[in-house]
Amino acid sequence: MAESKERPRNLPVQERAVLTRDRILQAAAEVIKQEGVSSLTLDKVAAQAGVSKGGFLYHFGSKDALIIGLLNQVMGVLDNELNVLADGIDARRGAFALAYLDYVREPTQAATDTAVSILAAAAVDDDLLDSTRETFEIWQDRLRHDDGLDDVVALLARIVGDGLWLIDLFGLAPPTAEERRKVIDLVSNLIGDHGAARDLIGSAE
Repeated sequence: MAESKERPRNLPVQERAVLTRDRILQAAAEVIKQEGVSSLTLDKVAAQAGVSKGGFLYHFGSKDALIIGLLNQVMGVLDNELNVLADGIDARRGAFALAYLDYVREPTQAATDTAVSILAAAAVDDDLLDSTRETFEIWQDRLRHDDGLDDVVALLARIVGDGLWLIDLFGLAPPTAEERRKVIDLVSNLIGDHGAARDLIGSAE
């Protein structure tokens, strides 16, 4: 039996509103994944979420607002996941960089609504990515200034992490599981061995 999309009537109004908003965002991600960005319309999302057009517009007054909401939600989830990974790493330096790499250690982790949302925003209006750019700048600053790493090593961790994420997203000649592991382990070991990293950077200058 299909799960009912009716709002639980015994919940407080504010909590019901949050649940409805989350359901609309999930519906938008489903429409994009199933039919593509070009098929993202307010009517389709409202129908997928099981809400009226008026109920939809109460939460999101436009398509741009919907995509920004989707972006903010998934980037917030991603930021939280990275923080949880970093908190679980016992390292004097480079915990966030190691978390950044661990996030893409398995290719399935990159197949999230994050990718769907970013692509949707870029396809509709590049300006909608402003908040996402700010998040990546925060991560970059954290890698370079708060992690205790050399700037080049921090940048390398980000390039490998972002690169593998994009490879998975578009299926761009993905590496084998062993190659992926070796690359991530190589950079992770470089992060952990500060002296070796300094020597390698010095030899490249």
